[in-house]
Amino acid sequence: MELISKRPVIGKEKGDIHIWAVAAVVVLSFLVSRACFMGETFPAGIALLTALLTYHTLNFYLLPVMLIGLGTFYSSGIAIWGDVGALCGCALVFLCTAKIRFATWHKAVIAGSITVISRSIYYIAAGYTYRIAAADLLLEGCFVAVLCGIFEILLQLVDKREPRSGTAGGMLAIASAAMLIVSGTSLPWVLIPAAMTITLLIGYLFGTMEGLLVGFVSGLILILSGGPPGAILVLALGGVVAGFARGQNKLVAALCFAAVTMGAGTIELSVNLALPIYGPLASGAILALMPQKWLFRLDTALCTFLRCGVFKEKKKNAEASAYLERIRRNFDDLSSLFVSQENNRILMSYQFKAMSRIIDHTIKEISSRPGAASVKLCAEPAWAGYAKDRGISGDSYMWEELPDGRFAIVLSDGMGNGKTAATESSLAVAAVIKLLKAGLEVELVLKLLNSILLLNAENEIFSTIDLGILNKKTGKMKFYKIGAATTFIKRKNAVETVKVSAMPMGIVDGLKIDYVTVHLNPGDQVIMISDGVTDSKREDLSMEWLAQTIEEIKSKDPQTMCDLIMNRAVENYGLKEKDDLTVLSVRVS
Repeated sequence: MELISKRPVIGKEKGDIHIWAVAAVVVLSFLVSRACFMGETFPAGIALLTALLTYHTLNFYLLPVMLIGLGTFYSSGIAIWGDVGALCGCALVFLCTAKIRFATWHKAVIAGSITVISRSIYYIAAGYTYRIAAADLLLEGCFVAVLCGIFEILLQLVDKREPRSGTAGGMLAIASAAMLIVSGTSLPWVLIPAAMTITLLIGYLFGTMEGLLVGFVSGLILILSGGPPGAILVLALGGVVAGFARGQNKLVAALCFAAVTMGAGTIELSVNLALPIYGPLASGAILALMPQKWLFRLDTALCTFLRCGVFKEKKKNAEASAYLERIRRNFDDLSSLFVSQENNRILMSYQFKAMSRIIDHTIKEISSRPGAASVKLCAEPAWAGYAKDRGISGDSYMWEELPDGRFAIVLSDGMGNGKTAATESSLAVAAVIKLLKAGLEVELVLKLLNSILLLNAENEIFSTIDLGILNKKTGKMKFYKIGAATTFIKRKNAVETVKVSAMPMGIVDGLKIDYVTVHLNPGDQVIMISDGVTDSKREDLSMEWLAQTIEEIKSKDPQTMCDLIMNRAVENYGLKEKDDLTVLSVRVS
């Protein structure tokens, strides 16, 4: 037998032992000792006591707690005295050998052997020799030995001075302990949702292999605790699906997991794979409804506990998120102080609100998981324009990729023409794009810009804003039009228009923000124009000439679309003085 010097004891120094920690250990030990396998054996408490006593002999105080846990089955008709004897036998053996550091497999063999011997003695003493079955006794001894290894891994994770056991081993130990605790509640209707929730969360947070392993061990414990025989296959399959959904939207992952685990029950095999429907639905609902911050904290806590290679980075991210969250709340409070004030002060409210949103956006970026859902669409923009005043156009435009797979395009027409109009419109489009990239909501961006323009109201500086934001994941595009001209959408067999009535920016306080949502398909083109294009043929108020022009253009190239519309508008003006003209086109592919 291998002899090793006694390791330092955690919790020996003053102040290291906390009442709440002791209470938690007592409750968990009580529940684990009640985990019943195959309806008549209680190996989990024996294994836990073995691991705790070899960790520190002061944990002997948990023996009465575990005996009480077993005692709750006294009137149930289950023969508990063999396991009671095994608990006391393990306590006696490992207290007497406290100065010896056993290897893990030595402790497992000793505890398993004590369990087999104790049960055999009880059956002989009680006259139940007919119940002595070598296979059953050996099986319970193996359970004890395996669980000793699991609890040893958990204690190594708790003691930071111990070597790491690896992410997979630690994950299996955590999942097993969680299932044993749930099993100890003696609530059969909780077991299946708990097993499925553990599998789904681990697979979604850590990946396919971890999900498969945790699903397998959770299903095994579920079966041993009286669950359906097909639980191993269903949960292992669910863990793989959860791993594949890692980094996807929570709702998508929850739906996929629930659909696959419920659908597995329809497969005809020798083993029935059907599980109660409330299990998949409950686990999927837990993931879908869990706030992203909670999910991030769970991920960080598990990585820290397992001492994964990235746990230090995730711990720093969690600390940074908590700090930024406090600052964000402060800015929200400051914003509410000025929200009911006059224009100059309400601008301060918007500024504080903007800072709050920027910080909130930063927190989400820190908390976001890698491998976010990929975009499905691509936006191809193009532009054509004409400047009335010596090559300086009062129209300004910009397009930019935004976070979360969005694409923004904005067109602004400054009041008048020339340098002054160009300055104001370029300021407007640049501010809109940069504030959107900083994480602000569109409504807040537009209200903030409107308040800024109102500060210079004595100079009567107005600007229109024509803003379109395409979600390249879903194909939905939102149009915000503040005093802007009609937008056209060319589809395969039709030309549609988008109109929103609103005054330009910088005219009235309390700007009302409306938008129109349109679903775009691959091949659709969005055409945005300045009022210089619509004024080229003022007598045509419904702009049928422009809709007809767009319909007649067969080219799918957005630049060709812009050039041909511009040429037609210039023809409409003829010898008349032209205004600034701008045409933007975005083709979705």
